[in-house]
Amino acid sequence: MWSKFKWDMFVTSFIPLWISIIIFDIWDLVDYAITSYPKEGESLEKLFSFTCSNIIQIISIIVIIIGVAFSIHGINKFLRDRENSRQNPTGTILKAKKANKLSSEFLLAYILPLIAFDFSDLKSIALFLTYFAILAYLCIRNNNIYTNIMLEFKKYRIYSCDIQRPAPGNQTIIYYESLIISKEDLTSLENKKVKYWDCDNYIYIHIKESNDNE
Repeated sequence: MWSKFKWDMFVTSFIPLWISIIIFDIWDLVDYAITSYPKEGESLEKLFSFTCSNIIQIISIIVIIIGVAFSIHGINKFLRDRENSRQNPTGTILKAKKANKLSSEFLLAYILPLIAFDFSDLKSIALFLTYFAILAYLCIRNNNIYTNIMLEFKKYRIYSCDIQRPAPGNQTIIYYESLIISKEDLTSLENKKVKYWDCDNYIYIHIKESNDNE
């Protein structure tokens, strides 16, 4: 389940890129349709020609929409399951500060360069898929999947926190500058216990519950 969640997070983190590709493809389709508007009696012939001439754009739009839709559904289901779980551990937020600049850095470093590819050319698409596959492997392997535009739209924010967690033998351990994804303002929860889901001993998802502040 965790591997599926990481893949879904990676795919949806590129939503600005997918939207850009769809806009480019639709623009090409509309432009082709206008310049090749069928004359009377040529409708079926022109429709077939239109489909063949723009098969790359059509497939691209369908694959992106289906892929992103499945990933969004997967993330929502995963978060619901975490929120309903009774096995989420508790930790204490010792220090918290916003780290939302990571989203803009991700946009500039990863997404904008990919828009330069020509998605109407097969050779360019092959190069893009190669680059994207390598990037996916590295990001998922190193859990670099927390910067996500969809989570921003769902009002999640990224915080850099020092969190104190329980350890074996009635001991505690402090993880400094850990990244916690939360809908709440964690700066107002310093020195308070919160429920969380541990992604990687460094990246956490805050689980909001009614007894967080108790």
